[in-house]
Amino acid sequence: MCNNIIVLSLFIVLKAIVIIILPIIILINRKKKYIKIIIIIDILLLLYLLICNLFSINKCIYNSTIEGIKRTNNENRVELYNEIHPNLDNTSSTGMNPELKYKTYTGKNLYYFNQNKDYMKDVYYECNGEKIYINSFGSSITSLSIAISTLYNNSINPIQIFNYYKTDNPNLCNKTFTIESVYNSIISRYGAIELSQINVNQLEQSIKDGGIVIAELEANEDSNLTCDYSYIVIYSIGLDGKYMIADPSLQSSSYVCPSTSDAYGNVISNDNMNKSWSIDEINNEAIRYYLVKKV
Repeated sequence: MCNNIIVLSLFIVLKAIVIIILPIIILINRKKKYIKIIIIIDILLLLYLLICNLFSINKCIYNSTIEGIKRTNNENRVELYNEIHPNLDNTSSTGMNPELKYKTYTGKNLYYFNQNKDYMKDVYYECNGEKIYINSFGSSITSLSIAISTLYNNSINPIQIFNYYKTDNPNLCNKTFTIESVYNSIISRYGAIELSQINVNQLEQSIKDGGIVIAELEANEDSNLTCDYSYIVIYSIGLDGKYMIADPSLQSSSYVCPSTSDAYGNVISNDNMNKSWSIDEINNEAIRYYLVKKV
């Protein structure tokens, strides 16, 4: 109910009645006997609205503002995107072409894939009768696909990697898609690739030496890269010491993190890959760094 724009608009009207209209009625008719009842009602409603806004108790109350309606509208759009999928079992990797418009620090083509694109959106696995789509779990798979394709200078797309993982792990209900677990399925098919965990102080030199770094992110109240939990690829560093990232789950339009997320209310910009990021900005959300390199 509280995700309905009409409901939120009605609550704005209620706020206007309580804060503006009722006080005016009380002032104009202050000598009337029934005004005491209206005063008590108005005070009780004001207290209720104040408590709900201060402590975020009722989403209908604290989201019933112009900004709240904008935020909810964006939230609905993202949730709708994640819920609506064609009822197709399509895990074919045919026709998947990466974007090749970015360059790594050492001049390699970055093979960029996005798990929200049309060629990926129908990929899923089933767990307890429910279809789990790749746009909700695939940032680890897609990050490794970007890294390995770039290092090999050959397209090894996320659906291929996902199919390897499915072959090695028939019961995906009991599995999580971590970098390490997905890497184990890749290394048995592709040699000469090494994955190792590094610390933030090794990041710059790892990029300059030709490696690709995958950052594991966890959202917080200051997040600008993710609403919850995901992976990004760090592939280059500029003269100003700032880093370029590839986000495998980047949306086509900017959106506001929903109320169910750790970064509720923050905007994740669709322009994040065209910006450069300081190490402090990345490290604010990064909890682990993984170096992928050829050996």
